[in-house]
Amino acid sequence: MRHHSDTSMRVTTSQEMREIDRIAEEKYGIVPEILMENAGRSAAQILLENYPTAGTETEILVFAGSGNNAGDAFVVARRLMGLGKRVRVFYIEPSTKYPAPVEKNFAILKKLGAKLTSLDPIASLEAFLAQAQGPFTVVDGLLGTGLVGNLEGLYADTVEVINRMKAREVVSLDIPTGVSGDTGMIHGNAVEATLTVSFGFPKLGHFLPPGAAKRGNLTNVDISLPHRFRVEGDQFLLLRAPLAALLKERDRYGHKNAFGHSLIIGGAPGRIGAVAMASRACHRMGTGLVTVATWPDSFEALMQKIASETMALSIRSEGKDYEQYRQAIPTYSSIVVGPGLGLRPEGKKVVEELLTHYRGPVVLDADALNIVSDYKLHDLLVNRRAPTVLTPHPGEMARLLDLPKEEVTKDVLKSLRLAVEKTHAIVLLKGAATLIGSPDRGIYLNHYPNDGMATAGSGDVLAGMIGGLLGQGMDPFEATLLGVYLHSLAGGFAADAKGHRSMTATDIIENISHAFTEIKIDRDTKLPIECRAHLL
Repeated sequence: MRHHSDTSMRVTTSQEMREIDRIAEEKYGIVPEILMENAGRSAAQILLENYPTAGTETEILVFAGSGNNAGDAFVVARRLMGLGKRVRVFYIEPSTKYPAPVEKNFAILKKLGAKLTSLDPIASLEAFLAQAQGPFTVVDGLLGTGLVGNLEGLYADTVEVINRMKAREVVSLDIPTGVSGDTGMIHGNAVEATLTVSFGFPKLGHFLPPGAAKRGNLTNVDISLPHRFRVEGDQFLLLRAPLAALLKERDRYGHKNAFGHSLIIGGAPGRIGAVAMASRACHRMGTGLVTVATWPDSFEALMQKIASETMALSIRSEGKDYEQYRQAIPTYSSIVVGPGLGLRPEGKKVVEELLTHYRGPVVLDADALNIVSDYKLHDLLVNRRAPTVLTPHPGEMARLLDLPKEEVTKDVLKSLRLAVEKTHAIVLLKGAATLIGSPDRGIYLNHYPNDGMATAGSGDVLAGMIGGLLGQGMDPFEATLLGVYLHSLAGGFAADAKGHRSMTATDIIENISHAFTEIKIDRDTKLPIECRAHLL
């Protein structure tokens, strides 16, 4: 799977989108008026598709701020008026401050006799709401991705009033006002949308918390940009179709040794559940053989916990037994180290030797990552010639980068790029939106928010799933992408069956088989991707 495939959905930063708009105009003559008209036309259409009674049972209140987002809002208002809908426009900036294309659309509204009300002062909006009957449908065209710093003045006041009026539907143009298109951070306050229509390409801020929770449903629309922009960039959204294509048909005449042998290392006393779950998840991925390795003081308890088809061995820190363990290492087709491993000194030796001598793919999870951080083993990752996959959550990422956790969560994309640069590994930063980056294959984003997966053992399951795919000889980056996506699908099935509050990591494992079935179902139409990019 290549990130420039036509089946991939590019995700941009706000600056990248501005640069795309600039090149579209300067190189291709696609002037802002064209982009604005396409954006407004599509947004009006999608608004009515989702809310067919808007403008008849409700009055549509269009809020326009500054820049091109205001122009998009004016086009939406004109389009809806042309369909006979009840529309009223509130604008913040005087028309003398608008760029020419925006001013032109504002002038058209004036000639059409549109109901236009200045929001300076905000009392004009308060007075209208005091005597208006409602209900309302709101169109938020205040700022879009043009946000700089915290919301202030009339913008902050207007957002507060919009949220307070409890409109029946709120549609944000491009991104809810107040949400950063780059980080998802909320700058002071943000519009609480029920639907967001993004233009050209979705932005990172649509998927990253906390701002992602403000956007409601998300639909992306084409605005007639040249095709080249779809296949450029290095940030993409994981989509079902290209991931399904990664699942190759299994050899029906194959034997267990033909499907790999994965080793899972971990399970300190009191934490054997982690390695047991990772091994069960690994089995469910189709791995031919799975062995778990743990410390001598955990071995007997682990034997009672693992599935009957799983093999086990004890890791002794020295002597003949340890040499036998070392000699067996090269025979495994993939190794997962970290689930429940603990931070005992012997763990450093295990991690160091794997990174130094093992020539197959390694997944470093949980305590293995903390060992790398505590003992500064980053150079071993950089110098390793075999594939390495790191699976940190934000706290582990902070330790790996020696940064405050707040700095990691403030800009997860920057943190991911830094981690890839510092380790030369495939790095998977876990969260409601999971980011996966590699040194040469770009960055992918998996957006599948499921609070039920914020449960003990969920990460161990994911590590085992990725290890299982690696053990079967799959490309390491593709195995990571597919493992993340299947993990989300299985978690979705678990939430449907048990509820978000009650589901457990074991429920995720039990639904891996359903995830394999689901990913193969073609739910996409044959329409071009720009017409079917409905992202929920």
